[in-house]
Amino acid sequence: MGSFADYASQALGVRLPEDYAGFMETYGKRLSEDPLHGGSWLRGLGSPDFIIGTTLAFRSRISNFRSENVVIGYVGIKTIIVNKAPEEIDEYLMLDTRDGSVLAVDSFGATNRISSSFDEWIEPELLRIKIKEMYTSILTVIVFDDELKAEEARLKVLKLSREGLIELEDAVVVVKEQDGTARYHQMHRTARKGGFAGSITGFIVGAILLHPLIGLVFGAVMGAASASLYDVGIDDRFMRELSERFKPGSSAMFTLVRKADPERAAEEFLGFGGKVLVNSVSKEREAAIQKLLDGVSEGGD
Repeated sequence: MGSFADYASQALGVRLPEDYAGFMETYGKRLSEDPLHGGSWLRGLGSPDFIIGTTLAFRSRISNFRSENVVIGYVGIKTIIVNKAPEEIDEYLMLDTRDGSVLAVDSFGATNRISSSFDEWIEPELLRIKIKEMYTSILTVIVFDDELKAEEARLKVLKLSREGLIELEDAVVVVKEQDGTARYHQMHRTARKGGFAGSITGFIVGAILLHPLIGLVFGAVMGAASASLYDVGIDDRFMRELSERFKPGSSAMFTLVRKADPERAAEEFLGFGGKVLVNSVSKEREAAIQKLLDGVSEGGD
């Protein structure tokens, strides 16, 4: 079949944005031909055959569907009002090849812009998938806009660990002092410093850069810097690469947790503050933790 970009060009007459074309060359074979019913390896994204077939179906069925648009995945069911009555319809994921933006499009052709680029949209979810494949514990990173708050958070985590309420693998604090010096407070020191198992620093930094961080300004997204999570703690090199992009006067807490009592953890951290950069479970888990830190209890206002 050749490259997916060539396949799409011949079948659909469009030139794919480089970020999406590169993603499909790397991961396209892992995606589902039926993300509507069979799920998908990554966030409902479809295989090359799904993309071609579904895009052609949209073109034939919806008169105002632009030829520059490509349907790349499935979002789910949404409810709309038709003749004053609720009706459920399918919603898909669409790429506008003119500017590379990502949109949601329903089966009537109505669109809603999600992201300005595919890379920007996919990075956080790809990060979670990579971490899940490489590591069994749950990684959470929370950043604070002062130098002391992360250590205070770690003391709470260690307290929960001593009480047997969480199974903690590691809790690392990074403090970026006003002069730009980074200090690391780790539970463990990794024995191995070479032979990294994979490259995830770029994914993590990319995901962090996409968040509206409180008082933090980062540089450009890193390239393919090699770093890895190990069975004991978080690798030192990974911490160094990441801390270079923190603003002086900030701190961050990284935790690796096997199991936790969610109710007791919620009691300990309700209204504590901070910004969730990433949680390796899901975007929904990130949002739930953020609400907790902001002081919004489950079912509360």
